[in-house]
Order: sequence, then C-alpha cells, then structure tokens
Amino acid sequence: MSASSYDAIPDFGLLYDSVPLYAARQDIAFYVQEAAAVRGPVLELGCGTGRILLPMARAGCTVVGLDNSRQMLACCRAKLAAEPAPVRARVTLHEHDVRDFDLGAKYPLVIAPDWNVWRNIALGDRLPRNVWKCSPMDVCSIVSSAPGEMERRTLF
Repeated sequence: MSASSYDAIPDFGLLYDSVPLYAARQDIAFYVQEAAAVRGPVLELGCGTGRILLPMARAGCTVVGLDNSRQMLACCRAKLAAEPAPVRARVTLHEHDVRDFDLGAKYPLVIAPDWNVWRNIALGDRLPRNVWKCSPMDVCSIVSSAPGEMERRTLF
C-alpha cells in the first residue's frame, strides 16, 4: 500500500472537515439517494473522514469505506464512534489504496466522490474490476468541482 499524501500533514482530517468549501458541497443528498436505491452494500472509494459515508449509514444503508489515509480514517472512526449503534453496525472501514485492493466482495454500487480518484484515472490508473456486482454504469461520482454538477459516470 502506498502512503497517502494526506498523512504527511498532521491532523489533515480535522483541517479537511473545517474547510468551508468542503462543508458547503451539495452532493450528500445525491449520494444518499443513489445508495438508498440499491439493495446491498455500497462501496465508497476514498471515504476520507466520512463526509458521505456517515449520512448514507444514517439513512439505513450498509457502507464499506476504503481510503489509504490513516489520518482520514482515524477521523472517520472517531466520528463513527459517536454515532448510535445501528449506524456503527452498518459501516466497515478498510485502509487500502483504491488502485490495488481486494475486499473479497462485490458491490451493487461503487461511488467515488473524491476528485483524487478521478484525477488518478485520468492519469492512467485503473481500479480493480472485481468489486462490481453491477455494470460499471452504476458507478457514480462528482465529475466537476462546481456545486450541483453531480452525475453518473462510468469508470471504464
């Protein structure tokens, strides 16, 4: 597993959560709606501090979060610990690089809200195909940094 650049900055997860630009993004409802529409667990690539993951779990969705930043996952785990037991039971977190992982499962929906995942793909990286139970068309992400420009996109 490659080290995350986010881990090079002390307390980056706390900094990330306090940036108004991130807090004001209007994409949470989009992802919660997408997750609620599928049966089965949702895999979030680049789950970070849980900005999208936690609202999906609160809405009753089972979510598997994957990130390669220990700091971001530590922040997510701290937030998750403060949630009610039913929410905590719906979340599983894994520390892995999104370009090289095998969780031994397939998912009906895979989301990648983090622009870094898409930037890596644009630079030629590939994501493992063995995680999709669905067709790649059921992968959704924000493809623009402009608020309100959420849409479904294929990774392949």
